[in-house]
This record gives sequence, structure tokens and C-alpha cells, in this order.
Amino acid sequence: MELSVLVDNNKSAENCLISEHGLSFYIEDGDIKLLFDCGSSDAFIKNAYNMQIDLANVTDIILSHGHIDHIGGFLRLQALYQKFKLSGIEFNEKKLIAHPNVFKPEDGEIYHGENFTLTQEEIQKFFNLVLTQTPKFLSSKLIYLGEIPIVYEQPKQDYIDETALAYKSNDGLVILSGCSHSGVRNILEHAKYVTGENKINTIIGGLYLINRSEDEINELGQYLQGEGVKLIFPCHCTDVEAKTILSRYVQIEDVCTGKKYTWD
Repeated sequence: MELSVLVDNNKSAENCLISEHGLSFYIEDGDIKLLFDCGSSDAFIKNAYNMQIDLANVTDIILSHGHIDHIGGFLRLQALYQKFKLSGIEFNEKKLIAHPNVFKPEDGEIYHGENFTLTQEEIQKFFNLVLTQTPKFLSSKLIYLGEIPIVYEQPKQDYIDETALAYKSNDGLVILSGCSHSGVRNILEHAKYVTGENKINTIIGGLYLINRSEDEINELGQYLQGEGVKLIFPCHCTDVEAKTILSRYVQIEDVCTGKKYTWD
């Protein structure tokens, strides 16, 4: 599996790509060419062009949850495909997979005065819409985890629409998260249950560790260390203090827009 970071909060001086408050990954695994979240705006589209990633070839789109910094760019993606259609550019049928509640209006979906306005009827003009709470194999190794049960830690708010991905690498599970509103431990334990794999090697994505207490972060670090997690790529909604504390327990690597990673 190869993962390209189309958008993250952080940017690198090594490229001229756009960063914003949001997250978008492009993932290739065999015949699967997948978008995991679409950021806040059209930044991920512009970055994909500059990274020579052809979004016309995308086969699947996963929305991790309904906050505008993850689905706002989807409005621009639909507009892009509409332009393709009007211009006579051919593109394959695309599947959109998400939790059934992902498009339900909530105050939390408003970001800088903007709200998500596409209806399911409009979405279905361009996408095969699959709204499901149930885990789903996207390839032989890449799994959509469905609804995350809240068992081990209670989030500050109810984020029932959140999901994540798990990849069964040769060295253990790679967990891909949007924001981890459901709680990192809840996501990891659910991933182990769904996949039947107990070894978690890597986590990449938002961990929702902003202005958390040192005790909370230490507790998470101890859990990750106990699970034998080898590497974390925390991004988007993870602050520097949280990264610093977690680095006492597990190896931390910075993420920025434009980075690419590969797992066997």
C-alpha cells in the first residue's frame, strides 16, 4: 500500500503545496485507488495535480466523519467530476463509502461560516453511494472499519458517524484515522476485532489530541507502548505537546502535505 498526503495542517519547505486545517490521503493498494477524506477546500485537488496524481482514476472515496475539514473538499471533487463530464473526459464509476450519519447536519459541521450542502440525491449522480455501519473489505488487505464502538474511553462528544481504515501489512496493522474523535483505543481495539489481527504496527492520521492533559496523553502512551505499537505519524488535530509526550512511549514521525509512505 502506498499513501500520499494530499492535505494536512503542516507543510514542508521542500515543496510549494497547499496546507490547510484538514486532512486528505490518497491510497493505492492493487487496483484500489482511494481517497480518504477531502480536506476543507479544493487544496487537495490542486496538490494532487502538482503531485501527478490523477483523481479521474479514483475508484473509492471514504469519508471518516462529517466535519467540514474532512468533507468540505468533497463539494469541489463533485464539481471537478461534473466538469469532466461536461468536457467529455471519461472517468470510471466511483464508490463513496461512509457512515449513514455522515451527511446529517450538525453544528460541528460548520467551519468558517461554511456548511456542507450536497444532498444524497446530488451525490448519487456521480457516485455509487454506500452508507454503512458495517465493516467492509476494500481489498484483500485494506478494511473499512465501520462504526467504532465506544468501549474503553468515553469521548467528550458523541461522534457515532466516525470510522477509520486498517491495512493488514506484513508487520502488523496500519491504522488510518481521520480525527480519532471516537478515541484512539476504541479505534485500535475495534480494528483488532474486525481484522482478527492483534499486532498494531503503525498509526497515521489525526489523533484528536489538542489541549489534552498530560495525564490523558501519558495514559494513551502507556497503552500504545503496551500494545507494541512501533510508529505513529500524528497529524492534523494533534498538537506539539501531545507529540512530545507520546514520543516517550513510541517513535513519532512528523507528517506534512506531500509526504509519501509505503507498507508491504
